[in-house]
Amino acid sequence: MGTGEGGDEGAKVARRLQAGDAVGVSLMSGDLELGATGTVSYVEGDRVYAFGHPFLALGPTSFPMTRARVYTLLPSLMSSFKISAMGEVVGTFEQDRSTAIAGTLGKGPDLVPVRVTLESGRGLKKTFSFDIADDQLFTPLLTYVAVFNTIGSYERQLGAATYGIKGRARVTGQPDVAIEDLFAGENAVAGAAAAVAGPVTYLLTNDLEKVAIGGVDVTITSYEEPRIATIERVWLDEVRPRRGRTVPLKVLLRSYRGDEEIRTVPVELPANAPASVSLLVSDGATLTRWEQRELKRPGQPESIAQMIRALNTTRRNNRIYVRLVADEPGAVVQGETLPALPPSVLAVLEAERNGGSFAPLRNAVLGEWELASQKAVSGSRVLTVRLDP
Repeated sequence: MGTGEGGDEGAKVARRLQAGDAVGVSLMSGDLELGATGTVSYVEGDRVYAFGHPFLALGPTSFPMTRARVYTLLPSLMSSFKISAMGEVVGTFEQDRSTAIAGTLGKGPDLVPVRVTLESGRGLKKTFSFDIADDQLFTPLLTYVAVFNTIGSYERQLGAATYGIKGRARVTGQPDVAIEDLFAGENAVAGAAAAVAGPVTYLLTNDLEKVAIGGVDVTITSYEEPRIATIERVWLDEVRPRRGRTVPLKVLLRSYRGDEEIRTVPVELPANAPASVSLLVSDGATLTRWEQRELKRPGQPESIAQMIRALNTTRRNNRIYVRLVADEPGAVVQGETLPALPPSVLAVLEAERNGGSFAPLRNAVLGEWELASQKAVSGSRVLTVRLDP
């Protein structure tokens, strides 16, 4: 780890940069390195101008400036390029413009640490460390690259597999974002990588306020067989259950290659429930699509706290979701769900709906339950139930 003294020494070395020297722009360092190298065009005091052309024309940046070593040139009539490597950090590149990239010698910028632990069913356990540039575009992209390449380097490249992920993204000044899910099938690697990078993308590209990601820590558990299950059938043993009682809801799952399993969910029927209710049993993705159709225009989070709450309640693939609904209207107001509202309240909200923070709901949710599974669940069933008093 660097100290103040070490940083001063790095700055002294960096001040010896001259026009014509090789210089690097680091986007990712650690167990996987990614960046670009070019040539110093001009040095004026602590200011360095390099490349003589844009890197990616990003405008303001905060990328590590590194020394670089060019090993050889690969000539080509189409496009020659250098084979090179980046060295120690000697400053920060702060501008990426059409004529050059520019930066200041001295201390490097703050980076986003990403730690990925891979646990395999074969007994392998390895931890990989990456330091990624803090950037709205590159932090999510390179987080995805780090996870995808970690899995791809040690696990099978072809065929169905299963990857469980569990970890956290730290957000400065806010609660942590929980990352947990299970992916199975042919595209499980891409799904696992997207599940880690997705929350980072969502937070860094928000329109509310700037968010600082303090780091990402995730553990990935791999299995070399597809752990999947499909919801085949749901039923209640009682034809007309009574209000105010708890009844067992049976769910039949069919897993990979035809094995069957029956899971039971205790469902509490409210004493004030209407005579007819519906039980929706589904995977997370199906329930989310049902909600989007219900809302038509889903309410948007109005604070970072609401965004993090939404991320932490994201539905997972390894869950069976049960929802008890009734035909009673409600609303979403300023991102908060208000079910089964009186007609007078709905009338007031309808009158103010042009403000953009109101979305009507056609159904009231009387209860919600979820059941954990060791498999990625898919499918849905709806059971209409008539209740006795």
